Amino acid sequence: MKKKVALLLSMILIICCSTTAFAEKKEKKSEEPAVQNGELLDIGLNMVKAAMNKAEEIEVPMVITIMDMDGNVVLFQRMKDSLLASMEISQNKAYTAVALKMPTSDVKDLAIAGAELQGIAVQHAGKIVEFGGGFPIMKDGKQIGAIGVSGGSVAEDCSVAQAGLDAYEKGEDTKLKASGGELLDLAIKAAEAAEKKAVEIEVPMVISVCDMGGNLVLLHRMEDSLLASLEISPNKAYTSVALKMPSADVKDLAIEGAELQGIAVQHAGRIVEFGGGIPIVKDGKQIGAIGVSGGSVAEDTTVAEAGLAAIK
Repeated sequence: MKKKVALLLSMILIICCSTTAFAEKKEKKSEEPAVQNGELLDIGLNMVKAAMNKAEEIEVPMVITIMDMDGNVVLFQRMKDSLLASMEISQNKAYTAVALKMPTSDVKDLAIAGAELQGIAVQHAGKIVEFGGGFPIMKDGKQIGAIGVSGGSVAEDCSVAQAGLDAYEKGEDTKLKASGGELLDLAIKAAEAAEKKAVEIEVPMVISVCDMGGNLVLLHRMEDSLLASLEISPNKAYTSVALKMPSADVKDLAIEGAELQGIAVQHAGRIVEFGGGIPIVKDGKQIGAIGVSGGSVAEDTTVAEAGLAAIK
């Protein structure tokens, strides 16, 4: 009888402990935000800080790209006075390191005449790069993405990319000390605020900032955001720069019979007629624009406005 009672008490204790553990686990899970940055974006944000610090140290402005294993940009930041060509080269270096799962510097010897990858550089719409500056990002022995850096010599590009990788591999929480120029500095703050708003409303977003030349300065893509938003977001920013107005104002001007009828098909289809793109104004002068995409027009606009509010 005593053995039965002891066994019964033990079972009750196990059940109580399991119930408590489950409740604690459930409570902990419920505390996690429904929308998050995603692992690669979090890693990339820290890597880019370290890379920018290194770029400022060697006095060479750089373009830095973080890309996922599908070949899509997760994070893009362009420092002031970096080479315009580096916008594409940086992304192509990251793409190469993803597409071939190797550092871009390893491609050269494999692509010479007679080697096994001869002619690879002309494949993939010219996106394969044969020189250094693109590196895989590894976690637990598995590649999860890549970093691509462009703006200086191959040695300088590699040193800046390596600074980002080193910070990640050491687990360092890097503080951004460098300035990427006025617009990029503002864009980083705007993206942080916009991201917080996106988490609050539980809608993952793609956040972009363009300069007055219509060139991308920053792209920040949250996990599970719409793939289409990778194009729509920068196009909203481009629209607000190209027409010097919020993208929401284009609609009424572009209807049949209005003065901008047909504008949406101009500029390689980059003009957007709905909300989410808003000019960035400083001292009464427009210096760029923010574009947000991922939810409804109202949600996109709310997130864009939250970003702007942080830099006014």
